[in-house]
Amino acid sequence: MITENWLPKHALGRIVLTFAFLFIFGMIWLPILEMFYWSLFLKEPGVFQFTGFKNYVDLMDDRVFWKSLQVTFYFAFMVVPGVVALGLALALAVNTIRNLWVRGFFTVTFFAAYVVPLVAVALVWRYLYLPGKQGMLNVILGFVDLGPIRWMNSSEWALRSIAILRIWKEAGFAMVLFLAGLQSIPNNYYEAAAIDGADAWRRFRHITIPLLLPTLAFVVIVTTLSAFLAFTEVYVMTVDAGLDRGGPNFATNLMAFHIFNTAIAYGHEGYGSAMSAIFFFIMVAVGYMQYRFIRATYDY
Repeated sequence: MITENWLPKHALGRIVLTFAFLFIFGMIWLPILEMFYWSLFLKEPGVFQFTGFKNYVDLMDDRVFWKSLQVTFYFAFMVVPGVVALGLALALAVNTIRNLWVRGFFTVTFFAAYVVPLVAVALVWRYLYLPGKQGMLNVILGFVDLGPIRWMNSSEWALRSIAILRIWKEAGFAMVLFLAGLQSIPNNYYEAAAIDGADAWRRFRHITIPLLLPTLAFVVIVTTLSAFLAFTEVYVMTVDAGLDRGGPNFATNLMAFHIFNTAIAYGHEGYGSAMSAIFFFIMVAVGYMQYRFIRATYDY
């Protein structure tokens, strides 16, 4: 009787649901379980030896691991507010356009950056960030007597440079979500508030933001997880001009890239699995806290 409440009534639906469950288990949960299993072993080429929690104990004294974790949080703190603010600003601007064709043109234009492969985007931005007067961004800054900036060649600017790229790429995705949320808000709320004498800022603060909170929660959580898993930008953009990947001075050594280096490039699969396990719990905890905080604000 209980199964009938959630299982599809049609036999074909149950078959599809079963295959979907098996696919998710095989492609997502089975590798996660395997990761936890490998983290208990010294697993390297030709070596597979049970060591218990030794990998986790060694991680406690691994300065590069903690540095990478710190860099990853810095990166997320830059990217998430930037994507949310820029995406919401673009959505508000596009939403004011009444002509559907013009609105669609701008929506597609801003969203196009999101669908372009990240490898291609990173290659283009790597040349934009070239040092001196070789890079277009430094040439533009020179017109207003600023710069040049050593974008990817300094510890101060390397992580910021990658964050700027990520914000530019994901703002269009956030804009589409916010635009859908804005268009779902009944216009009579704004009309009633205007009649009561509320200005534009008060209408935005007391109507738009509260009704956009579910969308805001989704954008924040998805953008945070995306920032935590950033890899391609580091791999593509930090190898030019003799710069080691993840440099300079580990300034762009994001956690996903550090795990890749440890487990794949250097072959320390057991140690890399332990890193992945800890990082997995951190991502789950951060996502859960964000959801609870925004949900509490929304319920309030």
